[in-house]
Amino acid sequence: MSGYTPDEKLRQQQLRALRRQWLKDQELSPREPVLPPEAKWPMDRFWDKFLANKSPWRNMTKPYAIVQSKPRIFPGDTIVETGEVIPPMKEFPDQHH
Repeated sequence: MSGYTPDEKLRQQQLRALRRQWLKDQELSPREPVLPPEAKWPMDRFWDKFLANKSPWRNMTKPYAIVQSKPRIFPGDTIVETGEVIPPMKEFPDQHH
């Protein structure tokens, strides 16, 4: 005789559901703390609160990477540093890109 009895099938199904639920319960959500909060001294609490304050004057940021593109050069332009004049472009008749 092969296969399980209906009672055994039901038991296997219940065990599978319990295992899945147990595995799901083992996953920590982002809100769950892993460790209990540590007790801090009053001065530490003050500095943490002061530095975490989001007032506008503390949120001012400096741009660290200001990128300025070089000006485009066209035929006939003169380069100021060298005095060089950009020659006109060659014309290519009957050729397409």
